[in-house]
Amino acid sequence: MNIILNSGQSNTRQGDINLPASVDLTGKENLLWKIVNNNGVANFALPTTVLDMAPWIGASGDVAGNNVAAEVPRADGNCRVLLDGTCSPGDMLSLSPTNWGRLVKPAVSSGATNYWAIAEEVGVAGQRVLCRFVGPIAVTL
Repeated sequence: MNIILNSGQSNTRQGDINLPASVDLTGKENLLWKIVNNNGVANFALPTTVLDMAPWIGASGDVAGNNVAAEVPRADGNCRVLLDGTCSPGDMLSLSPTNWGRLVKPAVSSGATNYWAIAEEVGVAGQRVLCRFVGPIAVTL
């Protein structure tokens, strides 16, 4: 936010943020994280449903209670997120229902989900697939 143009946006900043981990996020970098309420304090955690709002990409994980860093990708740039399953360029990607924090090309009859990104390359399971954030876009498949 531009605080020079809008002084009501004081105490804001762009880029990565640091919050305590509410769960062990060690080794959970390049996964999508969400913010949760931990006794009135914002903490990072892994998503637990495909409908979670989890737009932050983990940058540095750690054990519960320690500060971790994450950033939100922007639509004017691409990013890499761990993939579950396979994808092709142009595929819409959503949160994996089995490997929390990963993206997946959802099955045609998978029900309600949120599209988070568009694949920009062919991807295989475990790859940090190149994608562009566009979501969340709620859909029912």
